[in-house]
Amino acid sequence: MGKATFTRENDAADAALRIIRTLALKPEPLNYAVWFTYCAGESLDLKAELDQYFKAKTPITPDINEALFAKYIAQALVGAADQATRQKLDDANDRLAKTLNSVMSLVASGTQGTEGFAQALEKFKGEVDAIADPNLASAVKAVVAETQKMVSLNAQLQSQLALASKDIGALKSDLNAIRKDAFTDALTEIPNRKAFNKQMEEFTGALKAKSGYLSLLMTDIDKFKSFNDKHGHVVGDQVLKVVAKTLAKNVRDSDFAARYGGEEFAVLLPNTRLKDAIVIAEKARNSVRAKDMQNRRTGENLGKVTISIGVAEYTLGESIEDFIARADTALYLAKQMGRDRVMSQLDLPR
Repeated sequence: MGKATFTRENDAADAALRIIRTLALKPEPLNYAVWFTYCAGESLDLKAELDQYFKAKTPITPDINEALFAKYIAQALVGAADQATRQKLDDANDRLAKTLNSVMSLVASGTQGTEGFAQALEKFKGEVDAIADPNLASAVKAVVAETQKMVSLNAQLQSQLALASKDIGALKSDLNAIRKDAFTDALTEIPNRKAFNKQMEEFTGALKAKSGYLSLLMTDIDKFKSFNDKHGHVVGDQVLKVVAKTLAKNVRDSDFAARYGGEEFAVLLPNTRLKDAIVIAEKARNSVRAKDMQNRRTGENLGKVTISIGVAEYTLGESIEDFIARADTALYLAKQMGRDRVMSQLDLPR
């Protein structure tokens, strides 16, 4: 993490804690997540809704906070995550709750110490003006004692706040890891269907704001079921990993390859016309075909594995479903025509 990013996120964390105190909300994970997201500017939709509440001078109640969390944060963090992932999120939230409660207690202690120090100084000033030396000496001793107490308290506060801040940073990393897990296919370690849907919405949404192009490759491993039945699921999983890795290697950094489901993969190609997408698809197909698959446990040669690919280009204004269906139909045509080939929307009946 760069220094600027670190500073920005710490500022957002501080601002979130201040808002939580100002609104008299409990320092719990749900509330912190909403206000950190707001202060960090991580969700424009959340910010817009909260700004409307502020504009209308609507009190932000715990119920409103909970609804905002469910609407803008919970689904993105967890998505279709399994029980293990949800447990990790719960554990992270428990740690966050303890950390935030600790921070709040420390801040309160620091405030009390500051008030005591101020009162001692005030007493000192009054006694200096009105009382002779013996009393002055006594007042000085009281101020010194209070000052030492304040210094000690502040040192402890600073040390523990530094540790708490570090822990909050670690918790954010935990939540980011959980979010990554929710959008990653566990077997192939490339983005999953949920991540693909999210990326598709972002790419098509961007095209509404400015001109550009977007192409899609829908890819399927040929005769995978028969291959799986013959060699077993362990070897089938090996093939899925190889194909996923090959697809990811044969597209550009700006492209987005994902496991769409089963033996099917999808690749989004931003700023790419149909003719260029077809070239990329052919390169990916040939790269998969060039590999000699072997059973890693037995060394048995499994022969060639091939893929079929359907290619389509997005038409501004069409639904995402129609876009995917067109690429899927081209993929189905490639299967019908003998597999191990690339077909595009240009090959479809008009």
